[in-house]
Amino acid sequence: MALQGTVIRTVFQTATSFGVAFDTLCQMSGISPEEIGNSENMVEWEKAALIWVPLLKLSGDPLIGLHIGMGVNRLLHGMVGFLIQSSRDLDQGLRMLCRYGQMTSPMVEYRCTIGDAAVLEITQNKMWLMKHPEPARHANDFLFAAIVNTLGALSGKHIVPLRIELAYKPREISEYRKFFGCEVLFNKNANRIVLSKEAIATPILTSDQSMFQLFNSIMADKQALLATNSTAENLKQVLFMQFKGRIPTIEEAASALNMTARHLQRKLLQEQTSFRALAGAARKEIALQLMQNPAIKISDISDILGYSDLTAFRKAFKSWTNSTPGAIRKGRV
Repeated sequence: MALQGTVIRTVFQTATSFGVAFDTLCQMSGISPEEIGNSENMVEWEKAALIWVPLLKLSGDPLIGLHIGMGVNRLLHGMVGFLIQSSRDLDQGLRMLCRYGQMTSPMVEYRCTIGDAAVLEITQNKMWLMKHPEPARHANDFLFAAIVNTLGALSGKHIVPLRIELAYKPREISEYRKFFGCEVLFNKNANRIVLSKEAIATPILTSDQSMFQLFNSIMADKQALLATNSTAENLKQVLFMQFKGRIPTIEEAASALNMTARHLQRKLLQEQTSFRALAGAARKEIALQLMQNPAIKISDISDILGYSDLTAFRKAFKSWTNSTPGAIRKGRV
């Protein structure tokens, strides 16, 4: 898991308008300017997730993510950014974001559905949400504000959502409503930007279908190249990303990889491993990551990982670490 370096650079550069020095942010985040100077560079997920800690500390702004997002006119750079800019209209641009967005940030999944309205749903990685909930909130606020601004910059029009839905507790509601210009609902079951079908039909000013075809072809080839990873590597990505911390059945995992469960088993056998071994390793890694956050109950970790009860989780945990969850948390080992 990682994040496109130029997204972090955009955040840091925008933060300078709040009186926060770019070099100071790099130093406090443990991220060098070189790491975030190229759209092809990816920054390891936890370093990327924690950039909001020094931003919050230095600014003292409880809505720092929202306010930085408000100052960003273009969210994505590199090939995905070029592809979206050359799209026919906002509808096509949003579809490209959903298709290729995880290539710039595997920590975030975009999904767009069109019905009576267009709904862009943004889902953050479950481990990120559980381990670092406050930074995750700021990152989500940043994404929402930056995406709305990007839609406006691409179309040359003021795009006002029908409503915004956020999956966390309210905080200075009037500030959200003032920026988005619509109803903002909190404590919802997902994070969504709801747009009218008329809004997403707005043409993009820089539309160029010949360039769109070129960039789309390049991204499709790059996506296909990533698919040449071993089946085990692809399965690890699916276990960590697509199921948000929950370990799926082999049938669910196989479906996510566009193959049958039998074919998945056969491919893993050829690579001298198994679904059970990889799922067990994923459970262990996720459990140990979540255990670092004392605010997360051990019973919650057990539920996230899909254990039938706490006893089953404790038994599995002891087989991994030769200790109990409680002892690990209390630092007795």
